[in-house]
Amino acid sequence: MIWNLIFGALPGLATAVLGHFEKKADREIDAFKTGAEIDRQGFRDWLSANVENNRTKLAAMGWWGAKVIILIAGIPASLNMAAIFLDSLPFWIPLFMKEAHAIGSWGVPKPPAPYDGYQRDIVLSFFIVMPAMPVVGALAQWLGRKR
Repeated sequence: MIWNLIFGALPGLATAVLGHFEKKADREIDAFKTGAEIDRQGFRDWLSANVENNRTKLAAMGWWGAKVIILIAGIPASLNMAAIFLDSLPFWIPLFMKEAHAIGSWGVPKPPAPYDGYQRDIVLSFFIVMPAMPVVGALAQWLGRKR
């Protein structure tokens, strides 16, 4: 009689324990599905923002006006500044020069004021500011995520 009671209760007890573990597994699966959906939506938003950013960059790089500005302002300012810089340095290239360069021997004139400041700003914008912009944008994005 006691054996019948024990063996009669075991299937019900096993069903209750297994049901508890099954519900726990279902909750964990639902939590994983929710987390995966949040990650998927976040990645989709990030990807959309990247695609739009690349479209904007492509439109900016494809604009003919930027190329004209670089040709008219950027290249001459850069070449003149480079010539002034090199003329102010003593240097010697063994296979190409018989003697060292004498400072100022090229006689490259410095632009008069205020054009010297304009030249500096143009060269800085092409070689310092423009390449640094992706780094600044990435840093701003990173700082925005930290909040």
